[in-house]
Amino acid sequence: MWSEIPGAVRARRARTAYGVPIPRGEEVRSLDRLPLTQVGDEVLELRMPVTFTAFCTLRLAAYIRFATACTGCPRTGRELAQDALGDLATVWESALRSPSPAAISWNLISERGSAQARSRPGGSVYRVLPRPHADVVVLRYRLGLGPAEVADLMGIDELEVNGMLQYATRAAAGAAYAESISGR
Repeated sequence: MWSEIPGAVRARRARTAYGVPIPRGEEVRSLDRLPLTQVGDEVLELRMPVTFTAFCTLRLAAYIRFATACTGCPRTGRELAQDALGDLATVWESALRSPSPAAISWNLISERGSAQARSRPGGSVYRVLPRPHADVVVLRYRLGLGPAEVADLMGIDELEVNGMLQYATRAAAGAAYAESISGR
């Protein structure tokens, strides 16, 4: 049996999946202790495992920074991070049984962030590198995280992070060379 702590989350619908009305007039709180804008007066009270709440608390700020770097907008970055962690809540029990809950969680935020980054005007690392490699580049060089921090956040080994950074460097050098000989 796991411990639970109460927490309020933003409701996206006026009724739960079972058709029960969502309670009105309750305070909305986020995991990072900043107040959220209420969606009408609708709040859904959930009880989440302590492990999930701790996991989210440790990662939310980094997820917001990552998503903001991908989108260029702090508000959109916050929403993407919260949506990714909301999706994680639905698969938390199976994530805990996986070899790396952090990798499952990272995949949820990475899918959202990379899709937004590819749709932005101008050059994007997501257009020239595979998504995990681009994520490593953004975390390491845009956000300034160390290889160990990147590895922990993504749920992978630090040696894998270093290999991805080497690949990204070679790919960037190859792209620069190809651009220089084509005269662009």
